[in-house]
Amino acid sequence: MPTLKNTRHEAFAQARVGGMTIDAAYVEAGYKANRSNAARMNANEHIQQRIRELQEAAAERAEIDAARVLEEICDVALSDIRDLFNQNGSLRDVENMPVKVVKAIQSIKVSSKKVPGSEAGETVITTEIKFWDKIAALEKLAKHFMLYDGNGPENNDPAADLLAAIINAARPLSVAE
Repeated sequence: MPTLKNTRHEAFAQARVGGMTIDAAYVEAGYKANRSNAARMNANEHIQQRIRELQEAAAERAEIDAARVLEEICDVALSDIRDLFNQNGSLRDVENMPVKVVKAIQSIKVSSKKVPGSEAGETVITTEIKFWDKIAALEKLAKHFMLYDGNGPENNDPAADLLAAIINAARPLSVAE
């Protein structure tokens, strides 16, 4: 259902979805306070249908947002520094790094320094890459997946438990000959 043609009715529906009481939403929509008129408007089938539609859309957005947050935490928690490098050991260009690895990077600092004693003015370029806190991300995942035991977090190390579970499930990488 598209927005309601009556802008006051639409404002009322929006205010109700925003958590306002019937009376407050009625005033917010531009009407004078009147409890019985507010109740009658709230009972209107078109308005109720619009409120349900807005609530469903909000719930869907919240679900997508929650899934996105969990995905971002996973990208940090499960990041692998080896993905920063090519097969020959050189650092990949940022545009060639996997997206999941780029999401795990907090900052990249590139600096150059002249090599002492070089006649040709040679410089050394240093790239410093800082990742987001992996342990904090692992702990958030452990809490989300309820990996703490019944005794509470003070008696359990969820990050260590999650890391152990990941290590136990990992398969060895094949070594090129």
